[in-house]
Amino acid sequence: MTDEERRSPSRLGYDLGAETPEEARQFEEVAAELGLAADPVTPPASLKADLFAKLASTPQLPPVDAQAVDAHPVDVQAPLTPAETKARSRWFTRPITIAAAAAAAVVLFLGGTFLGSSLAGNNSFQQQQASALAQINAAPDAQRATADVSGGGTATLVWSGKLGKSALVANDLPALPSDKTYELWYIRGGEATPAGTMKPADTGSTWRVLTGTMQAGDTVGVTVEPRGGSDQPTTSPIVAISS
Repeated sequence: MTDEERRSPSRLGYDLGAETPEEARQFEEVAAELGLAADPVTPPASLKADLFAKLASTPQLPPVDAQAVDAHPVDVQAPLTPAETKARSRWFTRPITIAAAAAAAVVLFLGGTFLGSSLAGNNSFQQQQASALAQINAAPDAQRATADVSGGGTATLVWSGKLGKSALVANDLPALPSDKTYELWYIRGGEATPAGTMKPADTGSTWRVLTGTMQAGDTVGVTVEPRGGSDQPTTSPIVAISS
């Protein structure tokens, strides 16, 4: 690629591995057509909630002290010769082209099938849950605590005292028989109040915004109950997290 081509405002074709202006033009034409092939789709509300669920259950690293970072001189690599540049370009051409094609396929898949199925599967309860979880995470007094689950997995409680709401985000919960379910409880003064049920996801996170109002000092517990839930716990909690 010449210096003039490098200064060109259009670099997409060359970034995908083109070595001539004609190849670059062809790459850009195909990319433009692929971009127009996917119909715009409004993302489901659960997408935002799922993102917040991931954030809520991901440990936060402490800030890095800038003064503690050692400043070491960085070795400057010698400029590549024209032959080395061309060799590297050829080596990258095939992987990048394949990656670009795969990305285009994902765009088409999302635009046509995957997101369509997600939207079709949404209902008002899921929308309400997603909205409530987003509100809890966005609250200025939002807090979270994580604990291990008996039998495997972890659970993170996210709550806002100002809103009086809480949500439980569980990762890798064990699967249950079809006649069993996980039930959540508000435990206050030795009394347990049912706060909703949930079933584990096939993979990844399962989350549920608890029903009822959370009060300061409440403990949130989870038990395994008969399908449909119970009025009072019939088993010992597999996890209990205090607010």
